[in-house]
Amino acid sequence: MTYKIRHISKQVGAEIPQLLSRSERMWLFAELHRRALITGIVVAIAVAIILGALYVVEHQQEQEALALEHQAAQAYLDRSLVDVDTATEKLQEAITLYRRIIQEFPRTASARSAWYIIGNALAEQDDYAGAIEAYQHFIDQAGNSPALLGLVYQRLGASYLASGNREKGITAYTQVLQMPQTLNKDQVLFELAKLEEHEKRNDEALARYKQLLDEYPNSPYASEATLRVKILEPPADEPEAAKEEPEQKEKQEGKKTGE
Repeated sequence: MTYKIRHISKQVGAEIPQLLSRSERMWLFAELHRRALITGIVVAIAVAIILGALYVVEHQQEQEALALEHQAAQAYLDRSLVDVDTATEKLQEAITLYRRIIQEFPRTASARSAWYIIGNALAEQDDYAGAIEAYQHFIDQAGNSPALLGLVYQRLGASYLASGNREKGITAYTQVLQMPQTLNKDQVLFELAKLEEHEKRNDEALARYKQLLDEYPNSPYASEATLRVKILEPPADEPEAAKEEPEQKEKQEGKKTGE
């Protein structure tokens, strides 16, 4: 008598995992996918190690850049007002240190702000071409705050004007007025008004001063703008009655003299 081996149907085989507990099913899954799980764990550990190493390196670079920035700031701010030669040396030392930050730690926050200080320092040396280049580097970088960006555009405009490029200077100033979150629009309006007045464009200057007073009445430049408006604004026409009275008096006096 022969016996046939009875094969478990697929349906019964599919029901076996349902008979296991949750932990037993997890162990079964791990056994069936052991190689894939081990590979995934190794990759996750490697990624964590790499990210941790990058964080440590970036943190170390930030600290080293901050140390250099502290030295540069001391050289830039601690300058003699009497000894011109020493002050010039300090200024050049500050520029050198800020350039080191940019070259050695280009991805740090200190490097991003260094371009702005370099531009200011070069402008103090009357190197307006170098200052313009430094300000442009700052502007080209992403992630700068709108408030600081407005100051940079203002300094850029002043450098263009000092170098004789009026058109680009006005463009840089106008850029400040078009930015929504800048804090120096009142000062830029005042600078534009003074520029127009210096060039004998009194109507344009008057419009700028009035815009400053309308939009920023509490500005520290408002009092001087008010004074300039009084000086530049043409006197109002006198009333007709006021004009007629002197004429009538002159006629009456003329008649009396004739008599």
